[in-house]
Amino acid sequence: MSGHRPRKTTAAVRKQNASLAAQGESSAVIPTAILAGTFAALASVFAKLTLDVRTVEFLQYACNTVIAPTTPYCTSFFIAKEGETSPVVVAVRSACFALIFICNAAMWTLFTKALNRSKSSATVTVINSAANFCITAVLGYVLFSEPLALQWWFGASLIVVGSVLVSSDEANAASKKKTE
Repeated sequence: MSGHRPRKTTAAVRKQNASLAAQGESSAVIPTAILAGTFAALASVFAKLTLDVRTVEFLQYACNTVIAPTTPYCTSFFIAKEGETSPVVVAVRSACFALIFICNAAMWTLFTKALNRSKSSATVTVINSAANFCITAVLGYVLFSEPLALQWWFGASLIVVGSVLVSSDEANAASKKKTE
Protein backbone atom coordinates (compact mmCIF):
# COMPACT_ATOMS: atom_id res chain seq x y z
CA MET A 1 0.00 0.00 0.00
CA SER A 2 2.40 2.62 -1.16
CA GLY A 3 -0.26 5.28 -1.88
CA HIS A 4 -2.09 4.89 1.42
CA ARG A 5 -2.17 7.92 3.73
CA PRO A 6 -3.26 7.63 7.33
CA ARG A 7 -6.57 9.27 8.20
CA LYS A 8 -6.41 12.52 10.08
CA THR A 9 -7.77 12.52 13.57
CA THR A 10 -10.72 14.70 14.47
CA ALA A 11 -8.47 17.00 16.49
CA ALA A 12 -6.11 17.44 13.51
CA VAL A 13 -9.03 18.26 11.22
CA ARG A 14 -10.38 20.81 13.71
CA LYS A 15 -6.96 22.41 14.04
CA GLN A 16 -6.58 22.64 10.26
CA ASN A 17 -10.08 24.12 9.89
CA ALA A 18 -9.37 26.66 12.63
CA SER A 19 -6.13 27.64 10.90
CA LEU A 20 -7.90 28.08 7.56
CA ALA A 21 -10.69 30.03 9.22
CA ALA A 22 -8.20 32.34 10.92
CA GLN A 23 -6.47 33.02 7.60
CA GLY A 24 -9.77 33.77 5.87
CA GLU A 25 -11.04 35.76 8.86
CA SER A 26 -8.63 38.65 8.62
CA SER A 27 -9.16 39.05 4.90
CA ALA A 28 -12.96 38.98 5.15
CA VAL A 29 -13.63 41.03 8.28
CA ILE A 30 -12.44 44.45 7.13
CA PRO A 31 -14.22 44.51 3.73
CA THR A 32 -17.40 43.22 5.38
CA ALA A 33 -17.24 45.91 8.07
CA ILE A 34 -16.60 48.60 5.42
CA LEU A 35 -19.53 47.34 3.35
CA ALA A 36 -21.74 47.44 6.45
CA GLY A 37 -20.68 51.05 7.02
CA THR A 38 -21.45 51.83 3.39
CA PHE A 39 -25.00 50.52 3.74
CA ALA A 40 -25.42 52.57 6.92
CA ALA A 41 -24.33 55.66 4.99
CA LEU A 42 -26.74 54.86 2.17
CA ALA A 43 -29.57 54.51 4.68
CA SER A 44 -28.79 58.05 5.85
CA VAL A 45 -28.84 59.33 2.28
CA PHE A 46 -32.20 57.70 1.59
CA ALA A 47 -33.60 59.13 4.83
CA LYS A 48 -32.58 62.59 3.71
CA LEU A 49 -34.01 62.03 0.22
CA THR A 50 -37.30 60.92 1.76
CA LEU A 51 -37.82 64.23 3.55
CA ASP A 52 -35.65 66.79 1.77
CA VAL A 53 -37.24 69.49 -0.38
CA ARG A 54 -34.35 69.23 -2.84
CA THR A 55 -35.44 65.71 -3.81
CA VAL A 56 -38.01 67.16 -6.22
CA GLU A 57 -35.43 69.53 -7.69
CA PHE A 58 -32.98 66.66 -8.11
CA LEU A 59 -35.64 64.53 -9.83
CA GLN A 60 -36.57 67.37 -12.19
CA TYR A 61 -32.93 67.99 -13.03
CA ALA A 62 -32.25 64.29 -13.63
CA CYS A 63 -35.36 63.90 -15.74
CA ASN A 64 -34.64 66.99 -17.84
CA THR A 65 -30.98 66.14 -18.46
CA VAL A 66 -31.19 62.37 -18.87
CA ILE A 67 -34.67 61.43 -20.07
CA ALA A 68 -35.97 64.39 -22.02
CA PRO A 69 -33.35 67.14 -22.42
CA THR A 70 -35.14 68.85 -25.32
CA THR A 71 -38.76 68.76 -24.19
CA PRO A 72 -40.63 70.03 -21.14
CA TYR A 73 -42.06 66.52 -20.74
CA CYS A 74 -40.55 65.92 -17.30
CA THR A 75 -41.87 69.10 -15.73
CA SER A 76 -45.47 67.90 -16.05
CA PHE A 77 -44.68 64.83 -13.92
CA PHE A 78 -43.75 66.95 -10.95
CA ILE A 79 -46.50 69.54 -11.18
CA ALA A 80 -49.56 68.87 -9.04
CA LYS A 81 -52.64 70.87 -8.15
CA GLU A 82 -52.19 73.40 -5.40
CA GLY A 83 -52.04 71.74 -2.00
CA GLU A 84 -51.35 68.30 -3.50
CA THR A 85 -48.20 66.33 -4.15
CA SER A 86 -47.31 64.81 -7.49
CA PRO A 87 -47.78 61.01 -7.65
CA VAL A 88 -44.24 60.67 -9.03
CA VAL A 89 -42.80 62.50 -6.03
CA VAL A 90 -44.86 60.35 -3.65
CA ALA A 91 -43.62 57.19 -5.40
CA VAL A 92 -39.98 58.29 -5.26
CA ARG A 93 -40.22 59.31 -1.61
CA SER A 94 -41.92 55.99 -0.80
CA ALA A 95 -39.14 54.10 -2.59
CA CYS A 96 -36.52 56.07 -0.64
CA PHE A 97 -38.37 55.29 2.60
CA ALA A 98 -38.35 51.57 1.77
CA LEU A 99 -34.65 51.75 0.87
CA ILE A 100 -33.88 53.05 4.37
CA PHE A 101 -35.06 49.74 5.82
CA ILE A 102 -33.42 47.65 3.10
CA CYS A 103 -30.06 49.36 3.62
CA ASN A 104 -30.35 49.04 7.40
CA ALA A 105 -31.16 45.33 7.07
CA ALA A 106 -28.14 44.84 4.80
CA MET A 107 -25.96 46.83 7.20
CA TRP A 108 -26.98 44.75 10.24
CA THR A 109 -26.54 41.50 8.31
CA LEU A 110 -23.02 42.43 7.20
CA PHE A 111 -22.11 43.91 10.58
CA THR A 112 -23.19 40.71 12.34
CA LYS A 113 -21.22 38.59 9.85
CA ALA A 114 -18.14 40.71 10.47
CA LEU A 115 -18.59 40.38 14.24
CA ASN A 116 -18.92 36.61 13.94
CA ARG A 117 -15.76 36.35 11.83
CA SER A 118 -13.64 38.66 13.96
CA LYS A 119 -11.92 37.94 17.23
CA SER A 120 -12.44 41.54 18.34
CA SER A 121 -15.76 43.34 18.23
CA ALA A 122 -13.92 46.63 18.77
CA THR A 123 -12.17 46.36 15.41
CA VAL A 124 -15.39 45.70 13.53
CA THR A 125 -17.22 48.50 15.34
CA VAL A 126 -14.48 51.06 14.74
CA ILE A 127 -14.09 50.17 11.05
CA ASN A 128 -17.86 50.15 10.51
CA SER A 129 -18.24 53.54 12.20
CA ALA A 130 -15.29 55.06 10.33
CA ALA A 131 -16.61 53.86 6.98
CA ASN A 132 -20.09 55.12 7.81
CA PHE A 133 -18.75 58.52 8.88
CA CYS A 134 -16.49 59.04 5.87
CA ILE A 135 -18.89 57.73 3.24
CA THR A 136 -21.79 59.73 4.68
CA ALA A 137 -19.71 62.90 4.48
CA VAL A 138 -18.59 62.26 0.91
CA LEU A 139 -22.13 61.42 -0.23
CA GLY A 140 -23.43 64.52 1.55
CA TYR A 141 -20.86 66.62 -0.28
CA VAL A 142 -21.54 65.03 -3.69
CA LEU A 143 -25.33 64.73 -3.54
CA PHE A 144 -26.37 67.61 -1.28
CA SER A 145 -23.46 70.07 -1.64
CA GLU A 146 -22.79 69.95 2.09
CA PRO A 147 -19.48 71.61 2.99
CA LEU A 148 -16.58 69.65 4.43
CA ALA A 149 -14.58 72.07 6.54
CA LEU A 150 -10.94 71.67 7.53
CA GLN A 151 -12.09 70.65 11.01
CA TRP A 152 -14.07 67.78 9.48
CA TRP A 153 -11.01 66.56 7.53
CA PHE A 154 -8.94 66.67 10.71
CA GLY A 155 -11.53 64.63 12.61
CA ALA A 156 -11.94 62.16 9.75
CA SER A 157 -8.19 61.62 9.56
CA LEU A 158 -8.10 60.90 13.31
CA ILE A 159 -10.89 58.35 12.88
CA VAL A 160 -9.05 56.63 10.03
CA VAL A 161 -5.76 56.59 11.99
CA GLY A 162 -7.61 55.14 14.98
CA SER A 163 -9.14 52.46 12.76
CA VAL A 164 -5.72 51.51 11.42
CA LEU A 165 -4.24 51.37 14.93
CA VAL A 166 -7.03 49.16 16.25
CA SER A 167 -6.77 46.83 13.24
CA SER A 168 -2.99 46.57 13.44
CA ASP A 169 -3.14 45.98 17.19
CA GLU A 170 -5.47 43.04 16.62
CA ALA A 171 -3.18 41.65 13.91
CA ASN A 172 -0.16 41.94 16.22
CA ALA A 173 -2.02 40.20 19.04
CA ALA A 174 -3.04 37.38 16.70
CA SER A 175 0.53 36.89 15.44
CA LYS A 176 1.89 36.85 19.02
CA LYS A 177 -0.68 34.25 19.96
CA LYS A 178 0.39 32.04 17.02
CA THR A 179 4.05 32.15 18.05
CA GLU A 180 3.30 31.11 21.63
